Amino acid sequence: MNWSRIEPWDYIVSHVADEYHKKFSMVDREDIRQSLYEWFVSHPLKLTEWEAFSKRSTQNLLYRSLRNQALDYCQLWKAKTLGYEMSDLFFYDAAIVEAILPAVLLGDVTEAPKLNFGMPGKPSAPAEGGNLMAMMAEVKAGFIKLSTEDKNILYQKHANSMTYGAIAEALELPSDDAARMRHKRAIKRLITRLGGFRAYLDVDEASEVGNDKPKNNVDNEQHQAAD
Repeated sequence: MNWSRIEPWDYIVSHVADEYHKKFSMVDREDIRQSLYEWFVSHPLKLTEWEAFSKRSTQNLLYRSLRNQALDYCQLWKAKTLGYEMSDLFFYDAAIVEAILPAVLLGDVTEAPKLNFGMPGKPSAPAEGGNLMAMMAEVKAGFIKLSTEDKNILYQKHANSMTYGAIAEALELPSDDAARMRHKRAIKRLITRLGGFRAYLDVDEASEVGNDKPKNNVDNEQHQAAD
């Protein structure tokens, strides 16, 4: 792939490399950049497809995939640096966090069910061998770092067992859907505090993305970071 294909998006490479170097200080920033350039080389079909969409849509899709690439690369090198295997890594997801939150917020281990996930990167039985207590401690530490707004909605849902409708009324939100979305965002931010989501395999193949359509006109949108 020619540099001319990558250069228009080099500002995203720089932003993502800086972002993940701060999160994984043991990984050299330039090494992260090289890994991100490798994504472009190995995904020419996706780049061609995405560049047919609006500038904002292309930008958002590239941020998502390059962050995934950076996370995968940095986790690999962190494992090598600290001397453990990638298979030893544990990743929280929404189901696990929501199952453990009542026990964390109420300080009662009996509130957490015995969970049996039976898949790589997740414990086989958190209630055995001290896993549950360790997970509760991690979730609590992540919860403490959240904003007051995020803490409030998680407490109302998982400690007080309130419905989204009741939460919307208590927090003066316009609808139960608004409360549901705010809760979803709070859970995602908590998972980020717990180390983030598992990186996914990014295959280079064309696929439909949303309802966006190719634009023939010049898109004048500013280069902004997509969060």
